[in-house]
Amino acid sequence: MPLRSRSSIAGLIRLIALLPWWLSLSAAFGAWWFLHPLAEQGTLPSLDSLAGLGDPAILGKLLQELHRDPWQAMEPLVPFAAWAGQYLLPGLLGIGALLSGARRRKRGRLFRKALNNPKAVSDGMDWQQFERLVGEVFRRQGYAVEETGAAGPDGGVDLIVRKGRKRYLVQCKQWRALKVGVKVVRELYGVVAAQGAAGGFVVTSGSFTEDARQFAASCDLALVDGETLQYWISMVSGRPAPEPSSRLCPLCRSPMVRRTVKRGGKAGTHFWSCSKYPDCRGTRV
Repeated sequence: MPLRSRSSIAGLIRLIALLPWWLSLSAAFGAWWFLHPLAEQGTLPSLDSLAGLGDPAILGKLLQELHRDPWQAMEPLVPFAAWAGQYLLPGLLGIGALLSGARRRKRGRLFRKALNNPKAVSDGMDWQQFERLVGEVFRRQGYAVEETGAAGPDGGVDLIVRKGRKRYLVQCKQWRALKVGVKVVRELYGVVAAQGAAGGFVVTSGSFTEDARQFAASCDLALVDGETLQYWISMVSGRPAPEPSSRLCPLCRSPMVRRTVKRGGKAGTHFWSCSKYPDCRGTRV
């Protein structure tokens, strides 16, 4: 098989693998259910008739018929296309479902590992596993997550997350010793502005410099340090979230103030909100 054909098929399988496994599997059964009856409606063209397409006279006649009545000219080929498609399409969808399911299990193992052993986030994972973990945390918060496949630990935007019509760019930094500086935050802000995204996140297993926090607070970027990431992991798992070492905003690390819900079904309940609201919308329960 030519290299280009193999790469096209592999690209299609990777695209299918981005779908939930159950959706791909359902589509595979649906494709078989739709194509199998079509494959049985007529006789398959013989090898001799297919080989005859190489004859210029036969090919010219076929082109004339296509120009005059495309559907009538292609009708004899429908059973052949359906016969091939009833195996090819469900096969590709099935492989994509298997890959999607395998990826989901891997992400689940990483999430449980981080939940049960917070130190594993910085010491027990490589940068690729860290990106998958961050993606899983966003998924469990209701975001649709796209992994960009950046080719290294500093490959730029690592995830694209969506909620509703809003699109956010995420950069992951598994830095153990160094604090993430303002340069990284500025670079992401430039990409967010260039792509017209609603905002962005810089997520690290460590911490940020004060310059980075001040810059992020002035634009549509959220900084998620190791402590905040662990808070998110506990929160989306349903376990009691660990109490932060200080009452700081999980997004911009500014002091938080206690507020009361004034409307709706939760009126009268209390929560912690960033002191920079509405410029920053970080909250803690």
